[in-house]
Amino acid sequence: MTPINEPIRAFRDALGTFATGVTIVTTLDSAGDPVGVTASSFNSVSLDPPLILWSLAKDSLSHDAFCGSGHFAIHVLAASQEALSNRFARRGDDKFAETPWRKGTLGSPVFADFAALFECRTRHQYEGGDHVILVGEVVAHDARDAAPLLFHGGRYAERRPRPGAAEASVDIEHGRFTDDFLFYLISRAHFQTSRPTRERLATAGLNMAQYLTLAVLSMDQPLTGSAIIQQLAHTGHAPEAGTLGAMVTAGLLTPAGDSFALSETGRERLIDTLAFGKAQEADLANHFTPAELAETKAVLRRIIELTGADVPIGWRN
Repeated sequence: MTPINEPIRAFRDALGTFATGVTIVTTLDSAGDPVGVTASSFNSVSLDPPLILWSLAKDSLSHDAFCGSGHFAIHVLAASQEALSNRFARRGDDKFAETPWRKGTLGSPVFADFAALFECRTRHQYEGGDHVILVGEVVAHDARDAAPLLFHGGRYAERRPRPGAAEASVDIEHGRFTDDFLFYLISRAHFQTSRPTRERLATAGLNMAQYLTLAVLSMDQPLTGSAIIQQLAHTGHAPEAGTLGAMVTAGLLTPAGDSFALSETGRERLIDTLAFGKAQEADLANHFTPAELAETKAVLRRIIELTGADVPIGWRN
């Protein structure tokens, strides 16, 4: 064992093996301005009365505000709020400049997003070495179905729940299925995420077959009409007879003998649509952590690999 008089760093590293949640604690200073800090030293004390505690460094710039306000709000952060945690961990910045908030039950700043929220009246303050321990009586609380942000070994971590007993996702006898049916989830996710792009295409006077034709030719051209149809057959949106000719007339394609290539107008239309889709993806990705996104992509690639050996690859390395 490491003696307690060894460097503080070793002691801190040993404590870091205990995984904790990450919180942001907020209050108002004597001027009525919001203050907040990131803290992982949060714990429950009592259920009746409902008491919780957390600790604050005595040299913290917000020490006087928390010790003098008489109230505070503890936000248990969701896994997607790592950036917010980092912002409130820094000293001296205007942490609330880009963080919408409202006054809670006792006046403490309350964020719109969190995994759990505890609004507290300060009941006790205790000396705790280089920290002060604040005990709060919970006067209001809220919890949401969101994976919490964790901290372990000096870095952020994520919860990985153990799978429980799986319920039957499909009732073949009665012709019913639940939202635990994988194929339903994949299909619905595709339909909902592609809807804004489909609506944008319709506004531009394009259908999905025309868009996919532009996409195929952007990766490999020129292609004959039969080659385009073959590559898109699995999508259910292969161009029908006359579609390619209509796209030439509209200035989206240029004929090259018995083949077709993208025109400049067609390329611009495709780029515009791809940029729109990328913006939609970025907005959606803000609700997930990098690890969640990487794992989701890995699972989807595996599904594609297992189910599509006969499907043409739609991109070039």
